[in-house]
Amino acid sequence: MDRLELLKELEKLVAGNGLDAVEIRLCLLLLTNCGGSRNGEIEYRTIKSAIGQEFSLDKLIKSCQRLFMYKLIAVTLPFPDGMNDENFIISYMIFPAREN
Repeated sequence: MDRLELLKELEKLVAGNGLDAVEIRLCLLLLTNCGGSRNGEIEYRTIKSAIGQEFSLDKLIKSCQRLFMYKLIAVTLPFPDGMNDENFIISYMIFPAREN
């Protein structure tokens, strides 16, 4: 995976006010967490610990939807119905960088 190209895309979105600070932090956390592959898994409590305890489940879902909208990440296991703030694992995929 070409992380530099993905970071360049993220930089464009930041410059164009496409993403907020929490969404950027989440994207960077997921990118770092997956290592060299495009697929990763991360616990919700790890995300909350890295981003802040005020980071809610609702904000996580909305952030993942926006990151998907910008073709950066996709959650590969849907969020279960009736989820609450308890710990769970998120499986996700990082999209390859777009060709310019």
